[in-house]
Amino acid sequence: MRVADAGLSRLAFGVIVLGLAVLLAAVVWGGSVYPGYDHSRQFMSELGATGAVTASSVNTWGYIPNGLFVATFCLLATWILRRSPLAVVACLLLAANGVGMAGAGVYPCDFECSRSDPSAAAELHDLFGGLGYLCAILGVGLASLWARKSDAPWLAPLGLVVLIVSVIGFYGVVAEVELRGLFQRAMEAALAVFMLALAWALMKGLRASRP
Repeated sequence: MRVADAGLSRLAFGVIVLGLAVLLAAVVWGGSVYPGYDHSRQFMSELGATGAVTASSVNTWGYIPNGLFVATFCLLATWILRRSPLAVVACLLLAANGVGMAGAGVYPCDFECSRSDPSAAAELHDLFGGLGYLCAILGVGLASLWARKSDAPWLAPLGLVVLIVSVIGFYGVVAEVELRGLFQRAMEAALAVFMLALAWALMKGLRASRP
């Protein structure tokens, strides 16, 4: 069984690297093509918004596949760490973040993510995106708690830093601060670092021998 899990852990690492790569490529490309786009002041979602010149490409080749890859990685991690209920719950919450990203790609926000008279798709976009981020924050917190007594205790302090950055980033997104794009990207980058670290630990033999 451990041999099979070793193979799954390598697969999981490849999946999350691919998932994060397509998101990064989509956002960088979209920002370069979208006229006047400001990464620090505009949401990532505006690149995929209804009516945006980049909408179809960014959603189809960026947000949706990223969400599916993230969810797949987290489900693989759930199986590998199946002996710990706490780790399982943490990974499932992180998987929900992937579902949220994919859902936000399927249901784009209105042009420029305007909130005046939002369409049904825009409301679903906010629901998927908001719940996805909340689940990610909770997932990182629980994963950090579990990691304290795991074979990779270094994940715990890393997770704490990621948790703090994510909470601040989520606040900036919800409050729509002037630099909301920067806040969102800081949160996305922090979550990406944690998932990459978890994937690396799994590939190096991290397993759940106890809750």
